[in-house]
Amino acid sequence: MTATHARTARSRRVDHPRVTVLVDNSRMQDALDREHGLSLWIEAGEERVLIDTGKTESFRANAAALGIDLGAAHAVALSHGHYDHTGGLPAALEAAPGARLFLHPAALQPRFARRKRGRPESIGMPAPSRAAVLAAGERIVWTAGPTQIVPGVWCTGPVSRDDAREPGDPDFFFDDACTMPDPVPDDQSFWLDTPDGLWVILCCAHSGVLATLEHIDRLTGGRPLARLVGGTHLMHASADRIALVARDLERRAPTVLAPCHCTGRPAAAALRRALPDAVLPLGSGAVVA
Repeated sequence: MTATHARTARSRRVDHPRVTVLVDNSRMQDALDREHGLSLWIEAGEERVLIDTGKTESFRANAAALGIDLGAAHAVALSHGHYDHTGGLPAALEAAPGARLFLHPAALQPRFARRKRGRPESIGMPAPSRAAVLAAGERIVWTAGPTQIVPGVWCTGPVSRDDAREPGDPDFFFDDACTMPDPVPDDQSFWLDTPDGLWVILCCAHSGVLATLEHIDRLTGGRPLARLVGGTHLMHASADRIALVARDLERRAPTVLAPCHCTGRPAAAALRRALPDAVLPLGSGAVVA
């Protein structure tokens, strides 16, 4: 990314954005579906972006129940290639035929998780979703680096890991024999720059919360963090790692901290202790504005 691109990343600020959780592990309204997955609807001025598509088509039913027109999406963006973020992709591309599709090329790779009992489990992009990507043709924008999705909404591209502070998941592999570790190289997050500071959207943060925020710092000139929304992948993290992330977020002092999906109860509790006035519960139907 050149210096010119870096200045571009800081040049557009979005007034009064809005993030709606279309589907999550929990729900804020009994009438909505929930599942182990994540899908978010972003409103940034006149622009509309769908980030991730959950495990199934539940995000689409929830969008209809919330009065959200998926056909208005200018873009569909995938944070990475796991099934719980890409399972509804065919429905998304069907619902928003004019939307471009943003993803990293590695999102298409097979992936497996080693389980304590039984055979390794396939956790990659489901075959129908992969077929939908391959059929998307000119709609695709490959995010090999930081990329503007629509004016004012950016994805990070790949984030360099710091395994000393935030080790990867030891049970993720590219092969079903579990011999090729998968560092989830396609993992990317998103940000919006507002007059009050950055809104950062983590979908799973497989590259690490600290590494992701520091990556965005470099791209935006260290703008303050106003809101942090999404999954932090701390559900199996050590207490020391959770405390490290909590301290960093306490230092950054976002006005809103809204963890969900893969954060896990111990990490969520630690974040509430660190920033009790900022934490906002999320689930299907929740809105951050």
